[in-house]
Amino acid sequence: MAIKLEINQRIQVRSSRYAKTHNKPFYASRIEEEDSEFLYIAEPLDGTVPVFLPLGEEIEVIFFNEKGAYLFKSIVLGRVERNIRLLRIAKPDTVEKTNRRDFFRLKVFIPFSFRILDDNIYQHGFPESQVALKGTVLRPQIARDEADKCEGIIKDLSGGGALVAVSDKLELKVNDHLEMWLPLGYDIDPIYLWGDVVRVTLNSEAGKWNHDVGISFSKISERDRDSIIAHILNLQRDLLQKGALQSEEK
Repeated sequence: MAIKLEINQRIQVRSSRYAKTHNKPFYASRIEEEDSEFLYIAEPLDGTVPVFLPLGEEIEVIFFNEKGAYLFKSIVLGRVERNIRLLRIAKPDTVEKTNRRDFFRLKVFIPFSFRILDDNIYQHGFPESQVALKGTVLRPQIARDEADKCEGIIKDLSGGGALVAVSDKLELKVNDHLEMWLPLGYDIDPIYLWGDVVRVTLNSEAGKWNHDVGISFSKISERDRDSIIAHILNLQRDLLQKGALQSEEK
């Protein structure tokens, strides 16, 4: 195997049964031990909740290093109790490099703001920044008051898109274009991007935010996309550490 897997390597895991289902995310884990035949990984977490994977389950594992993102397939072969719960999986025969940065997904709860873009504005082209946008010929059309912004909640975030909750009063529909501001921290400006609505579903159990909307980030700088991915990985690392500490206390 050309790519060496390291102890303490952060990874993400999901069942191969859901590999082609876009809204089935990878879950955070970590390589804890290895021997000549097996890898031992921390029980995957959905936030701080353990994810059950039955014995014999085929899984996909993704990880990254300074050279990119990598994917391999394996099988859950057993469970081991240490200070934390471990899964014993088969060492992979091959590890493939992948450009699918949208694999790095995380459930979140982040308020954000957005506006619906007119088609003629969207087709004009994406500016390098919001400031650059307001200096173009589009300025009379898009430099509007803050009161024009709509609000929603980001529920699931990746480098390639997001699942958000919005009010049904907005009547968003598939193929709508959105101008979006995504806050990733109190000490930095929100990330500015454009996205396309790819699906809209009713969430009858929700209150104000009763429509779940899938959004693909269609116009975004690569630097901002990398910032989103780094933010997700940092959050996953923190959640994994907290989950491990909770397991050790039991």
